[in-house]
Amino acid sequence: MKDTTLSQLVDQLQNTISDSFDLVYRRVTIKERHCVLAFLSSLSDNALIADIVESIVITANHSLALTLYPGSVEAQKDPHKAITALLSGQCLVMVDGYDAYYCVETRHYPSRATGEPSVEKSVRGAHDGFVENIILNVGLIRRRIRDPKLRIVINREGVKTRTDIAYVYIEHLVDPDILTDFEHRLTTLDEREILSERNLCEQLYGKTWNPYPHVRYSERPDICAIHLLQGYLVVLVDNSPSAMIIPTTFFEQSKQIEEYTQTTLVGTFTRIIRLTAILFSLYLMPLWIALVVDQNPTALQLPLQEVRILEFGFQVIFADIVVEWIRQSLIHTPSVLSSIMSFIAVFVLGEMAVNFGVYTNEILIMVALCNIGNLLTPSYELSLANKVFRILIGLMALCFGQGGFCAGVLLHVIVLMSTKSIKFPYLYPLIPFSYKECKKILLGAPIQLRKE
Repeated sequence: MKDTTLSQLVDQLQNTISDSFDLVYRRVTIKERHCVLAFLSSLSDNALIADIVESIVITANHSLALTLYPGSVEAQKDPHKAITALLSGQCLVMVDGYDAYYCVETRHYPSRATGEPSVEKSVRGAHDGFVENIILNVGLIRRRIRDPKLRIVINREGVKTRTDIAYVYIEHLVDPDILTDFEHRLTTLDEREILSERNLCEQLYGKTWNPYPHVRYSERPDICAIHLLQGYLVVLVDNSPSAMIIPTTFFEQSKQIEEYTQTTLVGTFTRIIRLTAILFSLYLMPLWIALVVDQNPTALQLPLQEVRILEFGFQVIFADIVVEWIRQSLIHTPSVLSSIMSFIAVFVLGEMAVNFGVYTNEILIMVALCNIGNLLTPSYELSLANKVFRILIGLMALCFGQGGFCAGVLLHVIVLMSTKSIKFPYLYPLIPFSYKECKKILLGAPIQLRKE
């Protein structure tokens, strides 16, 4: 018999964990064998709990060694780790005469059905996506990569949240520098709360005013599987449907799954069209503003002699901001009221606004073209960063004309070059130039394993 009794184990739990309606203590006594099961009904599977009780009854009635099934069992003598397991949805089994908590896997997290991500839709690709359950997300990746070298390491971070963080890679394919850097940053992580993948990224790589993302975010398991085969690192955070892909570059953020589901010619055509649209979303409007300010003729045949700079600048910036207002309102507007928002958008950006002189037809055309380019950008974070710099370059062009436009473009390139991307330069393979990699970006390439 051990010194620690069953009542002491139970008292230690009750004194540490606040009493809640979903915290259940179930006592089982079979032939003078006393056991207590502690679990959270909100995070545990009731069928698995019943199986554990059944296993205790069967082994006790047949005078066999205590056997717990069907889940994996781990003996834990550290009460803090045992409590963390309990709060994660596992069942703690305490047996009289033993000084260890037996952690049995009974987790059953509430989760929605997998569906195609709303911001990364595809015509011919898979139509499943990550959800808020990290176990299901890991399964979606394993379903695509059935390699024994696929490794998934899980950590718990946060003082109170104790959020599950899993990083996934394929041994001998992952870049060792990237893996070593990530694991070092994770082990030296400050004791702060982790609630999402964005929160984790800020804790790992620091908070900065640079709007461009240091990692790529994706809700598509097929995108993550492709990157794993190419030697990238994928990080999953529990309660978040988005994965982090490390490292990333500006051109990496412009790729989408359609490149791997279409024929070579169609894929190349759509890729070039998309890159052109991204370029237009950045520089088309600032360039047009610079030409108007410097009184240069354009194909739009603007009456340049009647253009008043302050009024013109206000109209352009205001039109772009109105589109951003509409975009954000559509995200947060309930689906029942979405038709009303469309009705409002017609008044704000339609013929009535032009007749009132809020802005001209040419301004609406330019704003529409630039925002179409933003919508064509596969990465949502990249599109928002491009919009920020488009407005900034447009303001510089409005104040200083073509000189301001050139200075704004130069500033933009400098910011991109100074953006940290862990290993590769952010503008790679353009800066530094690599003909082989640029060819892959423009013409595409089959999914190839990174050389070991």
